Amino acid sequence: MNLIVRRAESEDAQGIVKLFSEDGNPHNWTFEKWSYYYEQYTEGKTLAFVAEIDKEIVGHYGLFPIVVGNNHVYMGAHAYVSASVRGLAVISSLMKSLDRFCISEKIPFIVGFANARFTIVKNKLFKWHTPFYMSFVVEKEFKSTCFNNRPFIFEYTDKWLEWRFKEKKSPIISKYINSDNNIVHQLLYAEGSFTAKDFNLNYFEGWIPSGYIINQSEGFSQPFSIKIYDKNWTGPDLLDPDNWFIQMGDSDTFIYKAIE
Repeated sequence: MNLIVRRAESEDAQGIVKLFSEDGNPHNWTFEKWSYYYEQYTEGKTLAFVAEIDKEIVGHYGLFPIVVGNNHVYMGAHAYVSASVRGLAVISSLMKSLDRFCISEKIPFIVGFANARFTIVKNKLFKWHTPFYMSFVVEKEFKSTCFNNRPFIFEYTDKWLEWRFKEKKSPIISKYINSDNNIVHQLLYAEGSFTAKDFNLNYFEGWIPSGYIINQSEGFSQPFSIKIYDKNWTGPDLLDPDNWFIQMGDSDTFIYKAIE
């Protein structure tokens, strides 16, 4: 097997979309969606690695530049390996290329919101950490005091808000229909303080610090993962949940749909 891992280029878009679509395309990948994430992103130049075998793209790992607590880092996303070669060889090669890049560019750490299975793989084999999980908390109000003193907050420009939500205002509350066909209002992004009644709602759910848990609960909770490259890190503890404030909109998982 002649495996090559390299930085992705614009010309790889078709092959990447084909790779993401091989299992029936459950996430509706198209060239337009790829372009949205990898060409139209507002916070800097995106980074992606692809794995090739016989000039066919069989693996991908993408990263987005972000600022977390004044630190210029990356967030990992869109990790995928073709079912035809699924195993350690391809994903290990992708992760080694990622490590070389981060060490070369002196990136202090990177973060990610992978699913539970891939989180276990990253922790066991690739030296990531999962300091906590985020469960959904139902609230009637949001207070800025829940994050004011936390050093690690995802920081964005107004251009990012418009790119991500097509909105520039806060809060961003999204309407979601769950598996029981019930409407749930999800708080994706917020600043300041407000109540659900301000938006004619009884409540909303979100990733509130009171819902950060060390061990995964029986219900769904989202792993938050971090890989630390700066071995001489002297800032606040990166693995302390009390130092973080993370919102649902920080993850690309949640699609914004305006409440009516």
